[in-house]
Amino acid sequence: MAQLPKFLIADDPVTDPENEYIFHTEKPRFFAKRVEEDEETAYIDIIHEIDNVEEFYKNAPEKKQELLEQLEDWYYSYMEWLEDDGEEEEDEE
Repeated sequence: MAQLPKFLIADDPVTDPENEYIFHTEKPRFFAKRVEEDEETAYIDIIHEIDNVEEFYKNAPEKKQELLEQLEDWYYSYMEWLEDDGEEEEDEE
């Protein structure tokens, strides 16, 4: 079987159209999402753990922070890609 990407986008447009989740496929596996506190403050946070994230990083908590930063970079790259892809489709029309 081919190796899964490290991060995957997951959504449910039928029952939860307002949210988009990020699945971390490697241990520790978890779901995260972009949380907006207000119009100017947003961040990526773990919302559901499959594996215990704190226990996994108990001897190296800085590694957890590194992973969340990687996830955030990946997510914002994905968002840019969506915008660029949308612009290309408009140009084709």
